[in-house]
Amino acid sequence: MGHDVLGAVLVLLLIGLPMVALAQRLRVGALAGYLVAGAVAGYGAGQWGGIFTNVTPANLGPLAEIGASLLLFALGMELDLTGFLRRWRTLAIGAGGTILLTLIGGVAMGMALGQPFPHAVAIGACLTMSSTLFLLRALDEHGLRNREEGAITLGVCLVQDLALAPLLVLIALAIPTTAERPAWTIGAGMVILLGATWAMRTLIASAMVARIKALQVPEIEISFAIALALGAAWAAEHAGLGAASGAFCAGLALGGGDHAKPLQASIRPLLGLMAVIFFTAMGVLFDPRYVIQHLPLVLGALLVATALKALLAGFALRLAGLPIRSCLGGGLMLANIGEFSFVLAATAFGQDPALADLYRLVVAVTCLSLLFTPLLMIVATRFLPVSRSASITTSGDSVVIAGLGPVGNSVVTTLKDLGYPLLLVDRNPHLLEAWQGQTGIITHQGRIEDMDDWLPRLGHRPALVVLTFPIPDASALVARRLMALDPDLVIVARSPFQGQEDILHAAGIRHVICDERETAKALLPVLINAIHDRGNDQARLIRTRQTLRSLETPPAIEPP
Repeated sequence: MGHDVLGAVLVLLLIGLPMVALAQRLRVGALAGYLVAGAVAGYGAGQWGGIFTNVTPANLGPLAEIGASLLLFALGMELDLTGFLRRWRTLAIGAGGTILLTLIGGVAMGMALGQPFPHAVAIGACLTMSSTLFLLRALDEHGLRNREEGAITLGVCLVQDLALAPLLVLIALAIPTTAERPAWTIGAGMVILLGATWAMRTLIASAMVARIKALQVPEIEISFAIALALGAAWAAEHAGLGAASGAFCAGLALGGGDHAKPLQASIRPLLGLMAVIFFTAMGVLFDPRYVIQHLPLVLGALLVATALKALLAGFALRLAGLPIRSCLGGGLMLANIGEFSFVLAATAFGQDPALADLYRLVVAVTCLSLLFTPLLMIVATRFLPVSRSASITTSGDSVVIAGLGPVGNSVVTTLKDLGYPLLLVDRNPHLLEAWQGQTGIITHQGRIEDMDDWLPRLGHRPALVVLTFPIPDASALVARRLMALDPDLVIVARSPFQGQEDILHAAGIRHVICDERETAKALLPVLINAIHDRGNDQARLIRTRQTLRSLETPPAIEPP
């Protein structure tokens, strides 16, 4: 890696970290902060030079492509494909209608801007894309991910992502100079890619991950996931499908069950860095000088594109059978322009200097659209029906336990013997089977985040929630949702490291069990006994006990 690339990444990180902290404080989301940081760095490269000189699309392009591939690989692993298949008719009508209507509307918009028909087709293709990553983050923040409206909207985004290859074919047919290979080869490659995705998901994914996990080497798990994601991205790129499509399908092939959880946990820290690099690199493409010089055009295009997408997407969802209020909310969720639009715009306009202004316009509208996504989500939630969990106001004495690993099962056994009524939540149906049908126990297959699913089964608000999985950011998200519903709820959660406890306390979790501290507490007496067993002299044994006890971490003080 050259010095120029290292310098560019360093500048982006130095700008990005405080920018993201500010974005979080303003509640506009970290992804928006990354975009703004990239825009600042890109403007600095053109105006100030100095340390910003290396911040160029040429230096960041390969890293951005890797970042996009890994982010979409992780997204594919997390998606509930089974749930989407259950809604296939709604998604087929909603997604198909959204893509077709938006494409037609985008062509009309492009021609209204004075563009020839081929370029208008490319503009329409760019307009069809909504941001799955932004939408997914926003759905999680608002607790809408597995509500019916959220699941359908996310499914529409998924279909849009899979439509990237056909849209590349459409652009190649409309603008033949952009095609590196015959259009039919791209279509054939997409069919092969989908077939390989289905075969791997159905036949070998579980066994493959089990073998990797059996090695018990975390580095191997991370290397396997990255190799699979980048390998699929490389193959798709050479087939003309776009690297992101291949990585996304690789994630779909590997996901779909708890066998993929170890890989998701292993690559989670890496994904944060990839998000920084990808979205800041996209922000670098944003040209503030162009926006200032053509402000009426950019703002007009942004407003028309947003309104057009919201209206057409809402109409398509209505055709799919959703209630009117849900259609309004869903249309607003889909009104942004997604990150794949950068890929389509670069393919159609990025290589022709004569189309540089058109390329800048599409990039500017896309970036601004992504920045306004949090606002669109806030407005969208006003149109959605009231959550079922919000209507449950009575309290009970039930305990909810999320996660049925070894720790979770020990908790269940203890509380069951004490006579507490329990609700067990886990995504793996096999882990729930052992407890099904037992007196005083209700089992629910799903995610603890989705209160609209499990709380109606309980019928009242729980007295206690125990989060047995050691993933602090997921536990913090769950806690914020639960505390928003019931500020007096008592939550117990695990933290793998002492340094992450503040995250959980800040989310409202009153009791945090630190694996690191508890391991130390359990280890010290064992060490003393082990030294005693070696038959050391009494004086040395006393000194050893004093030294070891002095190292013991004092118990944490609970926040008020």
